[in-house]
Amino acid sequence: MRLSLIILFTSLFLNAYSQPTISWQAPHQVAGKVYGSLHPRIKLDKHNNPMVVWGDEGGKAYFAKWGGEAFTEPKVINQPGTMAFATSWAGPDLAAHGDTVYVTWKQIPEENNHIYIKHSYDGGVHFSASAEVDMGNDYITRFPTVTADENGNPFVTYMKLEKDYVYPRYVVARSEDMGETFLRDTIASVLSGNNVCECSPASLVASGSAGVLLYRNNTDGQRNVWGGISINGCTSFNNSIQLDSVQYRPSTCPASGPHGVIVGDTLYAVYMSGPAENTLIYLNRLSLSKPTLITEPVTGSIPGIIGQNFPRVSGVGMAAAIVWTQTAGGNNQVCLSFTPDLTNGFPANYDTVADGVMINADVAIGGGFIYVVWEDQVTRSVMFRRGVYYKKNVVVENTSVLINPPVKGQKYFTVNMPGILSCTLTDASGSENEVDIAYTANAKLLKVLTGDLDPGKYTVKLWDEQGRSYTAQVELK
Repeated sequence: MRLSLIILFTSLFLNAYSQPTISWQAPHQVAGKVYGSLHPRIKLDKHNNPMVVWGDEGGKAYFAKWGGEAFTEPKVINQPGTMAFATSWAGPDLAAHGDTVYVTWKQIPEENNHIYIKHSYDGGVHFSASAEVDMGNDYITRFPTVTADENGNPFVTYMKLEKDYVYPRYVVARSEDMGETFLRDTIASVLSGNNVCECSPASLVASGSAGVLLYRNNTDGQRNVWGGISINGCTSFNNSIQLDSVQYRPSTCPASGPHGVIVGDTLYAVYMSGPAENTLIYLNRLSLSKPTLITEPVTGSIPGIIGQNFPRVSGVGMAAAIVWTQTAGGNNQVCLSFTPDLTNGFPANYDTVADGVMINADVAIGGGFIYVVWEDQVTRSVMFRRGVYYKKNVVVENTSVLINPPVKGQKYFTVNMPGILSCTLTDASGSENEVDIAYTANAKLLKVLTGDLDPGKYTVKLWDEQGRSYTAQVELK
């Protein structure tokens, strides 16, 4: 049955405080224009080095990784002699969990080809052979996206249609062996009317046993955003919720999908919608443990802005950033809203990361940096820009703190301290690793997740919402 919710529309979610200062470095190309620029996607490895995938007009899917001062030479991911689907609004996708990296793409022509995935266990240095995700030839598949769970196993979401292009629905295929093979897919969009928007990609957000498949539906031309909800690790999806209540009825297919992150028990979802063609970016906050949904446009209507589109969101700890594109004065802009603490919401103002002719963008956040990539129609290349939002060498206070070391078999340790926003663990070689943190239900006990780290001794540094830092030592076995 459908999930019953109390829906709240409130301005308290998007607060009127000023956006924290972000120091932006100059933009530069990920690769030259000969490599194309379609639909760039970015993720970070365990050391917060950015990795990017994208496609070109010739059917190639590329991967490149930050090498310290520039990106490495792009690698072609799809098999020689085959073509990968890519356009500005959909294409190859990327997921990362520590140094485990997954890249998925759809081989074309889509009527008689499959979705494939490759994995890398060394941060993108070497990739495996291709594995087929969508088994069988009785249907058409398109628009794959990939995410990884807390154990590093991948989930691939894709659209499935009958051979005559009817009955579009979204399914999820999961792997239990780190991307070597995939189980039979499970339908995730069945409770919204069995007719998804046939030209809008979907995305899956997974955390622990919770999973939400975010997608755009199509009900007699009304193309609102829905969430299919799983509470058993995406084995099945037995609840659903309409996230978008704006009654969006575009004159043409929007080709714009939703995106989200889960922090604690709360889903933060972003999507494009609007009562007319002048669309806005909306942000949902949905508690997965309580029947409450809060919705608000990220910026609201702005004079001179005639449309916003293609939102993406990334978070680490309690910090998060939303990126989107908008049209202003005949140009396009890549814009970003940032909050160091999701419990305080997002600010009313935002940064303009780039201005010119750009279509799609993506964002990743980690290690005190915000990374943005976008498709630039002037340079005909994927562009990249990095911003510093928190300088860890500016310390108000540095105090030793006691931690509760992990017991045998645990992949985390705990700290009895409220208000912590981020944590890093530095090993004996000086390599710094930003790790995920989560508070228990009473928000008093902080869990620091260490499942991606090798055994050894580490220096722990924690930062609170006042900018103060705390240090400790821990040994992981």
